[in-house]
Amino acid sequence: MRKAGFIRSTCRFDCTDQTAVLERNDFAAMTSSSENKSEFEKSAAILKKALNLMVKNRIPATPNHYSVWYAFANKSNLDLLRELSDILASGFCTETKSRELYSKHIASASEKSLETVKKDLERMVCEMSSYITDTSSGTAMFQTKLSTSFEKLKKADSGELTIEETMSVMHEMVKNSKEVARTVEVFSRQLTKAQREISDLKDQILVFQKDASTDALTDLLNRRSFDLDLAAMTESDRPFSLIMCDIDHFKRLNDTYGHQVGDIALKMVARVFIENNRDNTASYRYGGEEIAMILQGTPVKVARQIADSMRRRIEKLTIIVKETGMKVSNVTASFGVAATDGGEAPEQVVKAADQQLYEAKRLGRNRVMPMSL
Repeated sequence: MRKAGFIRSTCRFDCTDQTAVLERNDFAAMTSSSENKSEFEKSAAILKKALNLMVKNRIPATPNHYSVWYAFANKSNLDLLRELSDILASGFCTETKSRELYSKHIASASEKSLETVKKDLERMVCEMSSYITDTSSGTAMFQTKLSTSFEKLKKADSGELTIEETMSVMHEMVKNSKEVARTVEVFSRQLTKAQREISDLKDQILVFQKDASTDALTDLLNRRSFDLDLAAMTESDRPFSLIMCDIDHFKRLNDTYGHQVGDIALKMVARVFIENNRDNTASYRYGGEEIAMILQGTPVKVARQIADSMRRRIEKLTIIVKETGMKVSNVTASFGVAATDGGEAPEQVVKAADQQLYEAKRLGRNRVMPMSL
């Protein structure tokens, strides 16, 4: 009987223990469910806030953009939170700026490294293309001079040189000239071929760069970014000013000093714009030697003052060519400024600024138009 009683006692203990385990599991499940529900509601609230902000700022709902705005709404990245808060306080955030924030605060190290390599490659191709263009021009000039030297030899017929002198010069010139002509011809063919290949490579890079936002040569935002941001500004009905700038006599600068000097001038002018960027401004390479700046919520009078300040800085620039020590200090730029209270078509705003820029050119360059406000 004791044995049976012992067994019954053991059974009762086991059952009680199992019940306790079940009760603990039920409580844990209920608690987990409650926590999960709370976490879900929290995530849903952050999602709603992020999407509302993206819609308000006209940001496409792509994964990269979403990661920026979710991190901002979640306050999980303090540096991003501070920078984006400042941007929103001064106006609204453009799609281009959102991409920059992703690159700066969210993108992995491998993504950043890849972008750096791509920019270095693009810059190298641009510089190499300019160098080959200049070398080709120099080769053509040398060939012209060589032909002129042959023409001078014909003057020996007038008796200005003795026969011995003529024969000596002729033999030497013919010997050297034939060799140089052959070398120049081969070199010219090689340069032409290399220039064609690099031109094709530049075209491929331009196709690849369509999804990028930055111009490789100047570090300014590119034309695609300008079109996107200008459209966003006009659609938002927010007031802004537009500065259009064109480097004066840029073709003459290239023809006189070479494309490398022209590229350096473009980079230096671009640096003046970049250093004048604020949270509510952005600068773009509009095309060729033209640069644009969009200034959110900035009156046209203030935009004109900024443009004139940049103009004065540009006219003081001096380019020093390391290889030759040559100094170039005649770089100037003309500016056109326009503004809108919002709602105008993008092309109308650009046209207004362009008209002021053309007027600055017509009046003698190196000035900002309108003259006064």
